Amino acid sequence: ENPSVTPPPTPAPTQPPTPVPTPVPTPMPTDANDGPPPSPGGVASYDEVLGAPKCSFAPSCDSGILLNGRANINNGAEPNEPNTLNTCTDGPFGSYHSDESIDKIVVSKASGGDLTEGDEVTITATIWCWGTGSNDRIDFYYASDASNPVWTQIGARKTCPGGGVQTMTASFTLPPGSLQAVRANLMYGSGTAGVNKCVTSSYDDTDDLVISVRPNTSIQGLVASPGKSKHDDVQGAVVYAEKDAAADMMEKELQELNQSTEKPEDDDGNEGGKGKGKGKGKGGESVGTASATAKYVCTKRRPLTANICDEGSFADDTCTSEGQSCGRKGKKCWFADCDGDEEANE
Repeated sequence: ENPSVTPPPTPAPTQPPTPVPTPVPTPMPTDANDGPPPSPGGVASYDEVLGAPKCSFAPSCDSGILLNGRANINNGAEPNEPNTLNTCTDGPFGSYHSDESIDKIVVSKASGGDLTEGDEVTITATIWCWGTGSNDRIDFYYASDASNPVWTQIGARKTCPGGGVQTMTASFTLPPGSLQAVRANLMYGSGTAGVNKCVTSSYDDTDDLVISVRPNTSIQGLVASPGKSKHDDVQGAVVYAEKDAAADMMEKELQELNQSTEKPEDDDGNEGGKGKGKGKGKGGESVGTASATAKYVCTKRRPLTANICDEGSFADDTCTSEGQSCGRKGKKCWFADCDGDEEANE
């Protein structure tokens, strides 16, 4: 071997690189109390068995177009009317978006996840109120079993805040029950809800929406306790006695409106439904020549007696008798006996 000769280098063998193994991700443990993942927002479909729109599990339930309109009124027939779980029917008088109708109901919650027992939810009703809205009222209800509904009213009856399209709400806590329902009952004037919890007269609309509700074992078996009455103490009864009497008088007049198939002109000169109303004074009778305790207002249509007594004036040169012309565009004198205001006239 010749030491002066440099041997060729030994080639290094080329080996494929060892791949870095990808670890399998550790699955997150599933807590049984977490329940199923939330569903997308729910849009109702008509349930032929129940006779009303129904939503599957979702964080909210929207009736979509299924409640739009009322009965078979002109230009606004409600699909599958009356959309109620019992025998409540809709009033057939009037026309679409001139007279009353419930057009949409949505049930929603502030927090995430599907509607679940114990959640506080809000019912939002999109409605059409006639005229100025002052003669229209709405009730809200819920039932824990849509298949056999027993309706519970949510809060007090509410007055439309204005005319035309309005949004009105009511909130409550979902009780135990997997298939529940909510109800809105819009009415002209006022009336006493019957055993099925609805007022059904000429211009009234009642609509139900069925919702699917997830269980919550932590609240099952709990029963809500009734709230305290405003008359639980003697002083409260005394303070509210006069207010209750005035409210009773107004309620009586609203019930008379509810039983009518006619409406007066609104302040813009538009007739509602089939024509003009009758224009009644206290006790349902018109006031002829004004008495010493009578007050009047000058407007196109008769207000409620309570409003005449609160806002009106005693007879003067402008108005001396019921029905007297007192201004342009058909304004008339409307009188009411205001027995409690004698001193103001002295």
